[in-house]
Amino acid sequence: MTNLKDYRDKELPLFIIANVLLFLIIHRIISVDTSNIPAATKVLSEFFNSVILSAIAFGFIHVTDCLFTSSFKEKLVYLFGLFKLPGSTVFTRIKDKNPDNRFSYQMVKDKYPKLYDELPPDDKARLRYENERWFSIYNQCRDVSMIHHSHRASLLCRDIYISMILMILMYLIVTLFKFVVFNKFYFLFLITMLVITNIGANRKAARFALNVIAYDLAKPAGKEK
Repeated sequence: MTNLKDYRDKELPLFIIANVLLFLIIHRIISVDTSNIPAATKVLSEFFNSVILSAIAFGFIHVTDCLFTSSFKEKLVYLFGLFKLPGSTVFTRIKDKNPDNRFSYQMVKDKYPKLYDELPPDDKARLRYENERWFSIYNQCRDVSMIHHSHRASLLCRDIYISMILMILMYLIVTLFKFVVFNKFYFLFLITMLVITNIGANRKAARFALNVIAYDLAKPAGKEK
């Protein structure tokens, strides 16, 4: 089984470096002009400088990201309670409007006969109860390949979203101190990416929660993993 967070050494650095290079190109810190050899040599020099700057930016984002706890990242992804942790609403969503065509509400109700009868009426208590029940199911299949990869994808999208927040903060800082001229189109791009990555992180997390239920319903009786 691969490391759950090996994306920190693969996809996440590539995403950050790509965004840093885009920043350098849009703000004309590097440019492409191969009309003659000296210009091409200059481009090569600028490219190596951009790689160094990208590495510095990635290092800063990575270190800053490490200061965020998992619970604080959850608050950022779910906008401080505007959205709910998928595990804490998964059974209610299945009952109200099942979003997954792999199983029915009746199948879930038959599998966990006491769950819906024991749902607390209080919203806060219900969210906690659902998440506890969901986590107990997840804990029995966390090493299953489908669940592992689904969890990894959820974490990757979460951390990409967090990196977008940090990149926006970095951009505001460097423009505030006049290191670069503020570019409204680039800033709009960053905000658009922030919205997209938040939606992606929420959808991947919701899919992960449903995958756990789908696997538990489909596994043979008596099989724990």
